[in-house]
Amino acid sequence: MSHAQVMERVGLRDRIGELRHDPLVQNSVFLMLITALGAGSGFVFWLIVARLYPTAQVGQASSLLSSVALLSYFSLFGFSTSVIRFLPTSRNPAEDTSTSISAVTVCSVVINFGYVVIGPWLAHDLGFIHDSITHVLLFVLLAGGAAVNLLTDSIFVAARATKANLLINGVLMSVAKLALPAVAVSFGAFGIFAASGVASTLAAVVSIVVIRRHLRIRVRAHISWTALRTMLNYSLSSYLSGALNLIPQIALPIIVLHQLGPVIAAVYFVAFQISNLVSSASYAIGESTFAEGAHESRSLRALAKRSAGLMAAVTVTAVLLVTALAEPILRLFGAEYADTGTTTLIMFTVASLAVAFNTWTSFLLRVTNQLQSLLVANIAYLITVLGLAVWMVPQGLNWAAIAWGAGNLVSGLVAAIALMGPPFGNVNWDE
Repeated sequence: MSHAQVMERVGLRDRIGELRHDPLVQNSVFLMLITALGAGSGFVFWLIVARLYPTAQVGQASSLLSSVALLSYFSLFGFSTSVIRFLPTSRNPAEDTSTSISAVTVCSVVINFGYVVIGPWLAHDLGFIHDSITHVLLFVLLAGGAAVNLLTDSIFVAARATKANLLINGVLMSVAKLALPAVAVSFGAFGIFAASGVASTLAAVVSIVVIRRHLRIRVRAHISWTALRTMLNYSLSSYLSGALNLIPQIALPIIVLHQLGPVIAAVYFVAFQISNLVSSASYAIGESTFAEGAHESRSLRALAKRSAGLMAAVTVTAVLLVTALAEPILRLFGAEYADTGTTTLIMFTVASLAVAFNTWTSFLLRVTNQLQSLLVANIAYLITVLGLAVWMVPQGLNWAAIAWGAGNLVSGLVAAIALMGPPFGNVNWDE
């Protein structure tokens, strides 16, 4: 072996060693494993549901679960980003954590009860949540558990403890989610929702126990007004931006359900969830980038380059794989899904490239505290997605994918302009 080859191997070994000890890579890898397991179990979950339940019930439940995803983020009130921003340098992590969890719990109860009132009015097909008082109470409880679980995920990210969360959200929640649909068939569409909601709530409870015992953060039912004031301004800005970002995710399936019917809505939801598996990697890397921006004092330019390279490598590989296997993947759900949704799945998957770009620029805006620019980017995203969807979805399901990709691309471009410099961004990237 020549000297050059020896030096090349040594350099490669050193580089691998650096990556193994890079907190960005470590957090990203565990987050990707969690999201991959979660999305993978979600894929199998919908595969099981598609075989056990009528297509119309799948369409109804998919719309309700999309609503719950939005309600969960509304209930977070921006605290999921605030804990990542402030917890790494907090002088009283127990007080900040307890305040965040307690505030989110209260918000979720209020918001979920509100949705019970207006949800079926907005979409008649969701009226089954009013079938009984038990349905109402379970909906409020389980949707609240989903919100708290999202918050505890952010606490693990802030503490660089995503490895601990792998067993909770990656394994425990996935196993519970896959085991429950078969026992809930008699409850129809609500049974599909309950199977997913029970799994999320169980993960939230276990997460709080682990945070108390293993992270040594004494969580209790308590709201500190001092901690609340410290986080509130940042939380409100993040809350508004996050709400704008998530509205299309709930509006798109409702638009499809209303314009094209419950059968096409089921096809849409399956295609979107599969493409979301591709995007899950970019979300994980983006969140890890945000956490590292709160921890480290090294060059932001270096952090941005590291996260961009990692995000591009993973996303492009996943897009090529899913695009090539789109039809056989959908055929696992049934011929109806493959015949109707193959092109839509390919289009949603390609749109994941735009999602990755938007995710990268958006999290960099958070790292550099350019929340006003983030708000502008999300407004552009909202207008583009919903404008195209309302206008064109009646002509066919593929337009939902086009609207989704276009909205993310426009938002990413707006954010990139802000990051490049004046009049929006005056950030010294070398600090």
